[in-house]
Amino acid sequence: MTDAAKLKELEDREAIRQVFVDYARFLDSANYDGYTSLFAKDAVFRDAKGREVIGAQMAQYGERVAVARIEGRFTEAVHVMNNHDITIDGDRARAVILWSYLCIDPDKMPVLMQMGRYNDELVREDGTWKIAVHSIDRIMGRGQLEAPEPSRLGAAQARLQELEDKEAIRQIFTDYARFLDSGNFEGYASLFARNGWMKASLGEATGPEEILVLLNKYRAASKGKNLPKGRHIVTNHDIIIDGDTAKATVQWFYLTPDPDGSPIVLQGGTYTDDVVREDGAWKLVSHDITRLFGRGPHEPATETRLDRIERRLQQAEDRQAITDLCIRVSNCLDRRDLDGYGNCFTDDGEWSGIVGSGIGPAAISAILSKYCLPWESEGHRTYHTLLDLVIELDGDTASAISKWQHYHRDENDAPLLKHFGLYDDRFRRTSEGWRFTRRAAYGAIPYTPPKFQLVGLERDGLEPPVF
Repeated sequence: MTDAAKLKELEDREAIRQVFVDYARFLDSANYDGYTSLFAKDAVFRDAKGREVIGAQMAQYGERVAVARIEGRFTEAVHVMNNHDITIDGDRARAVILWSYLCIDPDKMPVLMQMGRYNDELVREDGTWKIAVHSIDRIMGRGQLEAPEPSRLGAAQARLQELEDKEAIRQIFTDYARFLDSGNFEGYASLFARNGWMKASLGEATGPEEILVLLNKYRAASKGKNLPKGRHIVTNHDIIIDGDTAKATVQWFYLTPDPDGSPIVLQGGTYTDDVVREDGAWKLVSHDITRLFGRGPHEPATETRLDRIERRLQQAEDRQAITDLCIRVSNCLDRRDLDGYGNCFTDDGEWSGIVGSGIGPAAISAILSKYCLPWESEGHRTYHTLLDLVIELDGDTASAISKWQHYHRDENDAPLLKHFGLYDDRFRRTSEGWRFTRRAAYGAIPYTPPKFQLVGLERDGLEPPVF
């Protein structure tokens, strides 16, 4: 199907849906001329054939409705159209639609009077979709102009009352959550009957006044603690009504933002309540709170799986950052970027090696600059490599041991291992990342006595190597 054909079909479907939207609107507003205009010239509606005949029948129906309104047998009504099943074949179409008919009872409550199905044929007439054959199949219920069945009416009223009572009891728990989350403890206490009893982790209290006192104790204890804002969610309302009493079991969850602002379930449990109709309104007479999991916002947090994962992730990131730092200082040596080398240390960081020692980035860069001279050419440079790095983490500090190799070029331009040694390192986390607080570089091959880590070979009259 081409895009143009698809567009045309969608436009036709929308136009046909609008026919039935107008159908409901015209009926509900008693616009019978508008209603009649929806039919084709030769339309068939039950025994009526032709738009004019259909219009005459609707006019008679309108007169009956007007009389019934005066007598109080007909109230405002609403037709609702659902489940439009439309099949289009050129300039003809078929539509199967479920309809509902609602009105209001003497107490101004909505009543679903009847439901049914339209099985209609439509035709495009003068460029506009019209109903060609209108067939109404009522599945259930009755019209307002039909006499009610007293027994069915009584049963419907009883069912309606039960639904209204359950809705009112659900609203108690909706208000309960809203009052708690907004800190409206007065509203919360008002949900209880005069002898209403509450049991929670806060304690027990009877009656709205005592319950409010208990809640205010919690408010006072929480003052200044900067507890995270939260939301109570109530769900799975299981309500059993017995006259003017009821039992309700409700699942509850308490959500709060995590450090990243994402919602998490802090705790959850069950409300097991007895409810009573008091002065025409449903109230809590017994409120028992059971926590199934989690903790309260005022209780210390326990370690979670996410906490453990985050800790492992942090350790992995720290190890990688320290490894990168150790590689960076080696690269700085090989590039003769000695300022960059010194900047890898904290202000109190100490470097010591067989050429001496220094404290702080500037001093470390200065001492290395005496021996790490610029390369005559790229072919004269040497390379440091790092081996067997073992890192021990301790919060914001760390230590590490490793081995280092220093490669030169021999007369045949082949790699020559000139020096082999050990690093003994200490680190600290800073605002700019991990930095050295100490690096002791020991020469192992050729062997250099450890004492020269403090004084340097030069001070002892020995020739220091070139790095």
